[in-house]
Amino acid sequence: MIRRALVAVAAAALASTIACSGSAPPPASPATPSTPVTPDTSTTLAGVWSGTGSDPQGPEKMTWSLTQTGNAITGKADLSALNAADGSCASCHKAKSGTITGTVSGSTIAMRLVFPAGGDGVPTPECTITFDANASMASHDRIEATYTGSDTCEGPITGGTFTMTR
Repeated sequence: MIRRALVAVAAAALASTIACSGSAPPPASPATPSTPVTPDTSTTLAGVWSGTGSDPQGPEKMTWSLTQTGNAITGKADLSALNAADGSCASCHKAKSGTITGTVSGSTIAMRLVFPAGGDGVPTPECTITFDANASMASHDRIEATYTGSDTCEGPITGGTFTMTR
């Protein structure tokens, strides 16, 4: 019943268009070729960032040094426990240096932080930590993110958050 009513309304609208213009509507123009997508450079992340975060292993602090080419970001990341003496997993596992790779699309950022095994003076040199983060630019100088990941010594990481500023 509703379908018949919609068909009748569409037919009436078409008839009115033809009657008012004196001719049938023009044929649809062919699709224009799509233009190449250019990288989004409106969000520039290059520079030094610092901030804090937390996940079930405990609180952390990070420092990043990022470069950006088009919408691709790369850089160095340093991870440490917010309080190295609090007895949390973070107090020994989150003492690492690593890398960041990712992409920017508008104010949205997808990134991966990898803190590999090894390192002089690292309390748990055999462990690798990986964070997969989805972030947004809260402002030009503030990134807010959620992340999941893994620690090869402690297992999966869920429910992580961090905030970075420059």
